[in-house]
Amino acid sequence: MDPQVGWKPEFQKTQQEIHEATGLNFNRIEHIGSTSINGIKAKPMIDIVLGVDDIQHVSVELLKSLKTIQFYRLQVVLENEVVLAKFLDNGELDTKTHIIHLVEYEGQKWNDLLSFRDQLNASELLAKEYEALKLSYLLTGNEDMDDYTMYKEDFVKRIVGRNKTTDS
Repeated sequence: MDPQVGWKPEFQKTQQEIHEATGLNFNRIEHIGSTSINGIKAKPMIDIVLGVDDIQHVSVELLKSLKTIQFYRLQVVLENEVVLAKFLDNGELDTKTHIIHLVEYEGQKWNDLLSFRDQLNASELLAKEYEALKLSYLLTGNEDMDDYTMYKEDFVKRIVGRNKTTDS
């Protein structure tokens, strides 16, 4: 869970693979999540957001292209988002190494995810606050991902909301 220097090159390699498999422009493939935030501890899993034109009509071709590079659609139901994952190469589908969040390009979710990342990278104080929040969840012993997401939600909303109030 320590900060690792390898996240950025691993993202860049994956971004290139996604670009080659799907034809998506690089500006539609962004690194998000804890591994995109400088200097904080993160689970060894890279989160990537892919921007599509219409999340309600994601092409079968796009999903098939992502499958050719071992990204499989998860049975996760989220509003205005499709989630895919890549797993360890050991043949078991229990350890995710990469997560793709398909969202509408430059839509609300896209903007919120990038805003969150950018604000934490611009403020070491916010980044460390987020890291402390994540570490405190580990101490609960709960491993439920839904609970984990809810645990972080107020912090994420506060950060994303700050940007919205400064934009208007």
